[in-house]
Amino acid sequence: MSLASETMNVKTRVELLQPGLVLLRVGVLILIMLLGDRLGATYSLQLRTGNLLVYAEAPVSDKLKESLAKLDERVDKMQMDLGLYTENQAALYLVKDHNSYQRLSLGKAKIVEFSEAFYSGKEGRIYIRPPLEIKESFTNTVMHEYIHWYLEEFFRDAPLWFHEGMATQYSGQMGFERYLYFLQQSFLGESSDLFRMSYRYPEKQEDWQIFYLSSSMAVRFMSEKKEHEWRRFWSIASDTKHRGEKALFRECFSMAYRNNAYDFHRQFAAYIKKLRYQYLFWGLNSLLAVSLPLVVIIGFHRRRRRMAAMPEYPEPVDEEEDTGDRGD
Repeated sequence: MSLASETMNVKTRVELLQPGLVLLRVGVLILIMLLGDRLGATYSLQLRTGNLLVYAEAPVSDKLKESLAKLDERVDKMQMDLGLYTENQAALYLVKDHNSYQRLSLGKAKIVEFSEAFYSGKEGRIYIRPPLEIKESFTNTVMHEYIHWYLEEFFRDAPLWFHEGMATQYSGQMGFERYLYFLQQSFLGESSDLFRMSYRYPEKQEDWQIFYLSSSMAVRFMSEKKEHEWRRFWSIASDTKHRGEKALFRECFSMAYRNNAYDFHRQFAAYIKKLRYQYLFWGLNSLLAVSLPLVVIIGFHRRRRRMAAMPEYPEPVDEEEDTGDRGD
C-alpha cells in the first residue's frame, strides 16, 4: 500500500471517529448538568440565618445551629470593623458525604480536592464537607469560605493572595503556632512570592501552607503597619458599593496606598526580613528558658558534691553551767 493510500485511510478513520467524540463530549456535559440538577433537587433550604442560607438533605441539628449563630456574630463584627456591609446572604451547602464532595471537586484546582470546604465563584456557593471530616474548627472553616464570597460581593479582580490573606486572618486560622512556623520558614529563606502568585496557587502541595501564611501576613502588614491607608481602602470600596458597582481592586489599592502592587510587595518583603530577627530573638529566649532548669539542677548537684567532699569535724560541746541553789 502506498503512503498516499495509507494517509487517506487514516484521515477516513479520523473522520469516522469525530462524530463519536462529539457525542462523548455531549454525553459528559449532559452528565455534569444532571449531577448539578440532582444536587439542586436533593439539597433544599434548611436554615436561614442573618448571613447564610443553609442547604442540606436533612434538617440542621441544634448543635450546628448554635455554631452558625456564633458565626453570624463573627460576620457582623467583621463587617462592622471594615465598615462594609451587605444585606445579601451566602449560600452554604452541607455536603452529605465524602464521595459527594469528591464529585463536586472534579475539574477544579487540585487544592480543592484536598480542602475541607471551597467557594465556587461561578455558582456563588460555599460547599463544605460533613462536620466529622473536618479536622479544624467547623465555624472557622465556614468563616474562611464566607470571606471569599464576601470579597466577591464588593471587588472585581481581587488577587488570590488578598482573598486567602483576608480569609485566613479573619477566620482565626492564623494562630501563634502558625505565626511562629511562618517566622521559622522565613528565617530559613522560605516564603511565597505573592506578586507572582496573584491569580494561581502554588503547584506543589508542600508550598500551600506557606502561601496561606504569607498571604495572611501581607494583609496584616496592610492593616497594622498602614492603618490610615487600610481604613481609606475600605472606605473607597464602600463608596463604590453605594453607587451600585463593584470596586476594581487595583484602583482601590492605588488610591488608598498611593502605591502599585509591585512596590507594595517589595515593601512587604523588606518587612518579612525584619521579622526574621524577631524569630532569632524568640529562638534564643526559648533556648534560655529550656536550659535554665538544667543549669539550676547541675549547679545543685555540684554544690552537693562539694559539700560531700568537705572533711567532717566534731561538733563543739558547750560546758554545762552550774545552776544549783547556793546557801548563804
